[in-house]
Amino acid sequence: MKSDQMVSARTLNDVGKSLLAQRHQHRRIEAVSDKMSQGLDDLSKTNNKNLSELEALLAQTEAMLSQQNIDANTINYDGIDVSEVNELLVLTDEEKGKIKQYDFGSVDLITSADDITWEEYLLNIDKYAEKHDIDLSVDPFKELMSAEEYAEMRKRIEEDYTLKKAQCDKYDYIIAASSGVICGFIDAFFIGMPTKSKLGNWTDKTADNLVEKFTSFVYKADKKACEKAGEVFRQKTPDGIASCIGYLERRFKVNYDARYASDLGLTLGDLSMAPSNHHLKSLGHAPDLIGLFFSLLDQFKNTTSVISDGQIMIIENHGNFELRGKSFIAKLICGFSNWVGHIISDLAGSSGTRGHINHKRGSGVGIPFFQAFQLCDFGAFNVNGDKKTFAELSTRMFEKGYDARHGAAMAIPVVLNEMFIRILFAVKRKFYHKLTWKESMPFGNQPELRRMLVVGHGCLCLVDGIDAAARSGGNALTFALHMNIVAWSRFAISGLREIWVIVGKSTLDIEAMKKDLGDEWKKLSA
Repeated sequence: MKSDQMVSARTLNDVGKSLLAQRHQHRRIEAVSDKMSQGLDDLSKTNNKNLSELEALLAQTEAMLSQQNIDANTINYDGIDVSEVNELLVLTDEEKGKIKQYDFGSVDLITSADDITWEEYLLNIDKYAEKHDIDLSVDPFKELMSAEEYAEMRKRIEEDYTLKKAQCDKYDYIIAASSGVICGFIDAFFIGMPTKSKLGNWTDKTADNLVEKFTSFVYKADKKACEKAGEVFRQKTPDGIASCIGYLERRFKVNYDARYASDLGLTLGDLSMAPSNHHLKSLGHAPDLIGLFFSLLDQFKNTTSVISDGQIMIIENHGNFELRGKSFIAKLICGFSNWVGHIISDLAGSSGTRGHINHKRGSGVGIPFFQAFQLCDFGAFNVNGDKKTFAELSTRMFEKGYDARHGAAMAIPVVLNEMFIRILFAVKRKFYHKLTWKESMPFGNQPELRRMLVVGHGCLCLVDGIDAAARSGGNALTFALHMNIVAWSRFAISGLREIWVIVGKSTLDIEAMKKDLGDEWKKLSA
């Protein structure tokens, strides 16, 4: 097993059962050993007593011979009848009954030869437990610990991993609120709406660079593989963002890349899908676990999974498509590669919209899990005088450029806010509270830091919400386009965690515990 792998709960439970059986064996061996020690002590005492009596008899014999002036060395024993003496040495039944007998018992072995499997060993454990009435349904590790050890473990968990309530002072709140407001203004003046964002222009260029570098890597790998096979590589070197996107689209072609409802044999009444939103409607285009699942599903079954009007539709494709690979694992790897390559090809828009004179930005891929809003087919939001459901509003947002590139831009003030708060928290603990740098690190189970992050991200969202409301003019679409969904998501996560601690529903810092357990496992398996 690799050092970075954790042991499963089932394996730990099986190991615990084995330890329970081994403890029973150990106690049984100790009991037998104690009886043997007692028997040896009694035998030693009896032997010493017999030796003492024999010495006394010898002394009496020597005294009698001395009184008779007989030299023991001159006595001839050849003619003496010793039968009477032998009869004296034979024990009577009464004397035999007085001899103490010991029953040391026996110790059953659990077969654990090198040639048996782990499952067979566990079956032997079950048989041993059944024979000796060992209850394996209990928590084995609790049974293996003494009351003192169990109390010590609970005390350590409470001290190291319990999510304690924060004890912040006024400076903590000032630091957090100030950082949140400053980053909120960065969001308001440098993020704003998609396509009109100063930082968004930078993330757009970064996305283009990523696509071009990935294309160059794939192109060189394809050329090298072709030349190694003795074939002529006829692909033109990709030049420019549109050429790179086109190369990736051909290289990682998938069967669910429909742009219109008609491509799937449907009408607009069945499915409202267009080139401007098909990356949002097609579930396989999502850059998250949902997208990976539906991408593999569509590639294996030759279907297209779309989401529209609050419903998920899986439509059978009419064209022929066969996923490469001779085995299931090979097909799975090819399907995953197609998904990653196709996501990157769509990250900066399509080849038909990029690299032209009008400099269209193109439709990228959605923000991770943003497609889940398509299930929210309810509500009535004012969009330029029309009433739109939440799902329709999110579609319009995506069509206006609210994609993964804009999501990366929105993440910048959120990351800055997180960094400012953590750095200032560490500095304050070091120089104001006079702690060591190790004690001042802004990580782990720090209740004050947790509260500061809630306040900081809350202030960022407050500024973001006020800015969006002021610029919207009552238009829900404009309001939504100015909202920083990354900041609100981060605030929701930290806020829910703090509420959970306040109401007392959560007691353990699971992440910190997992980290420490992982570190200990690496030491054990190194």
